[in-house]
Amino acid sequence: LSNGEGGGVSFCHHGHDGHTHSHGPRAAAFAGMGNLYTPAYGHPDKSMDQMMDVVQQPKKRSHMDDSSSWDIVKATQFGILERCKELVEAGYDIRQPDKENVTLLHWAAINNRTELVKYYISKGAIIDQLGGDLNSTPLHWAIRQGHLPMVIQLMRYGADPSISDGEGYRALHLAILFQHMAIAAYLMAKGQEVDGPDCNGQTPLMLAAQKIIGPEPTNFLIKNNASVSAVDKVNRNTPLHCAVLAGNVDAAHVLLEAGASVEAENIKGHTPIDLAHQVHSPLLIHILNHVKQERIRSNSRCARIVNRYRAFLHLLYCIAVFGSVGAIFDLDSESWLLKAILLACVIGVSQLISRTFQSSNFQSLLPASALMASVFWMLVTWCLWFLPDILSSFTVQILFTLSATALLYYYIRTCRTDPGFIRTTEEKKKMNVVVLAEAGFLDPRVFCTSCMVRGTTISSSRFCSRCGCTADQGLWSAASALFGCSPWVLTIFLLSLYHTCWSTLVLMIQLYQIAFLGITSAEIPTLRFQQRKFRSSASLKQNPFNMGVLQNLVSFFQLRCCGFCKPVVTDWMQQQHPPHEEREHQIHGNVDE
Repeated sequence: LSNGEGGGVSFCHHGHDGHTHSHGPRAAAFAGMGNLYTPAYGHPDKSMDQMMDVVQQPKKRSHMDDSSSWDIVKATQFGILERCKELVEAGYDIRQPDKENVTLLHWAAINNRTELVKYYISKGAIIDQLGGDLNSTPLHWAIRQGHLPMVIQLMRYGADPSISDGEGYRALHLAILFQHMAIAAYLMAKGQEVDGPDCNGQTPLMLAAQKIIGPEPTNFLIKNNASVSAVDKVNRNTPLHCAVLAGNVDAAHVLLEAGASVEAENIKGHTPIDLAHQVHSPLLIHILNHVKQERIRSNSRCARIVNRYRAFLHLLYCIAVFGSVGAIFDLDSESWLLKAILLACVIGVSQLISRTFQSSNFQSLLPASALMASVFWMLVTWCLWFLPDILSSFTVQILFTLSATALLYYYIRTCRTDPGFIRTTEEKKKMNVVVLAEAGFLDPRVFCTSCMVRGTTISSSRFCSRCGCTADQGLWSAASALFGCSPWVLTIFLLSLYHTCWSTLVLMIQLYQIAFLGITSAEIPTLRFQQRKFRSSASLKQNPFNMGVLQNLVSFFQLRCCGFCKPVVTDWMQQQHPPHEEREHQIHGNVDE
């Protein structure tokens, strides 16, 4: 045994209670992360109703020493309820702190002894009594160790998370400092302000940016609407100031993406760029100056116009690039050197434009714009090269018109259809956190700590009028004839062939997955992650969404066939379990209040 936080002793159980070791607050920050999501995963072969309950206690030691002679502090640390009851009934004052100014409730909280906490509170223990070197409450101790079930129990009994400890930290600040995201989410769901200051006026976001190197939990707090412009009371530093002072490049990047100001001044008139020079960080200096210049350019009149019409301009850009490349190949010249020079010029100009407007929005719109540009040139090629020669072929015209119309229709439908984003209100977010936390299922498989929502569970062809037939002179001669006939038409043909190949391949894969697996590509990464996590050898066919080939097709396409088929109608915006498991989940998944 040795002192932990505030003289506290903590135990780490490895399957039994006999082996113990101590770990202070810093070690707890990492040990807690290891246990953060353990209750929800359990064993890969166990069902959800067999997983850890909120009040589940560590297993009894097989070689437990005789506890009849233990004092009440040691009995509390090891969770010997009968011995503790015996000593309390004999007259021990449970409110009395020991020589380290630690009460029994503190010892029970830090060691996650929920039954003892329930017993001590029934006997009059003070729920928010301060103790230890850091003058902390039992709730503070439980948070430092990452015991979410204990935090839930103490708050059920009325523990106040707004009380500050001896270092000035409140409950939410401690959860962030020790990187217990589940506890932080639960505290915010129970009403704790994400921008609540500590005694020094620092918000949890400032502490995360200054004291925890890396993008988390800074990103977690920003996703939960933490203010990036808040300032502390002492130095008037913003979270970005704190990140720069700590040299936390990842946190600074997250804050800049969230819109943190690079020109905000602290009490001494220093901006984050000034502080970056003071801490001698060339990388931060480069990042901050780059963001500053980007924001200056984005405020110009030209940039605002480009941003306003960026989708249309992206389309024009792709149309121009595709048309230029095709026109160069189709140029009536025998000089390949000239074509190479012109092609290099087009590539150089396109690279210059890409670098000038380099942003996440530009990159995200590029694939859609490229596809629309290729479709545009396919239609132009058809109208200029093929349509005049097949006016007498009414069938071909109808087929092409139907194909082109269907392509544009389904593409627009794909762009405008909701891909399945889960919509939720702030109140529903908080309710989801509380329900999952109290059920012991607050883990990434069913809950997104960034969005604070509950996830669901998923013969030869004639190319133009210039040539009618070719002699059989081998593959190379045929290829040369094709290219010499019309390089432009060949380019469009290859582009059409490319789109046909990948779209057909994706369609076949999706149809196979829907029919034989009961899932689409979106669910496969999740299932494979769970297989690796649980080291399961089960195939993808053995998933809870697979209802057989026929029923899978009937349910997906909503086929009724005059009442002969009965599809399963499911609102996947609300459904967290497969329909045939929902009843079992409702029976076993509820929490006993």
